Amino acid sequence: MRRLLLCLLASGLPIACSAAPPDSGSKAVQSERWATPVKHDANFYRINDKLYRSEQPVAEDGEAIVKLGIQSVINLRFFDRNDDDHLKAYGLTLLNRPLLSWSIKPKEIAEILYLIEKQQQNGAVLIHCYHGADRTGLIAGMYRIIYQGWSVEEAKAEMQHGPYGYHSIWKNIANLFTEEKVKQVKMHLEALRKRG
Repeated sequence: MRRLLLCLLASGLPIACSAAPPDSGSKAVQSERWATPVKHDANFYRINDKLYRSEQPVAEDGEAIVKLGIQSVINLRFFDRNDDDHLKAYGLTLLNRPLLSWSIKPKEIAEILYLIEKQQQNGAVLIHCYHGADRTGLIAGMYRIIYQGWSVEEAKAEMQHGPYGYHSIWKNIANLFTEEKVKQVKMHLEALRKRG
């Protein structure tokens, strides 16, 4: 039995190790516009002067957060939502807007974008989830589309192929990157603005 497993493993190794070369076309051009690194070990990136993205911040990230002019931290985690408490000492506004990775609606996206919009009036905002990849990537991507005029394809490519660690298991998150879903997000966002 061991021999059979070793043979199967050995015969599949060349196939598993062969990978297509990276796409040197559109992804390379798009990557010049992707978020710029602030702190690699925290999956911490600058989207623009008013919006940053990261994984779950740790206490050591507090000084870097404050130096960047970040005033608000929006936690997208559903579980362990109080993990930002160590940032209170820095005088940051800590906000919880949990998203369930497997069930995200356009209305929830709009609510978070509206919160970002409102908080940016006081300074820069940091959005994060646990890894800073999927939920954070979704919100960052929708921000790119709605506030920065990116195409749906560009924003989705940054989320999936950028250096943030997107987990392809969350196909439902990738499926939110359609013209129809963006239209729904914009509709909900406009309703929130009208309500003030």
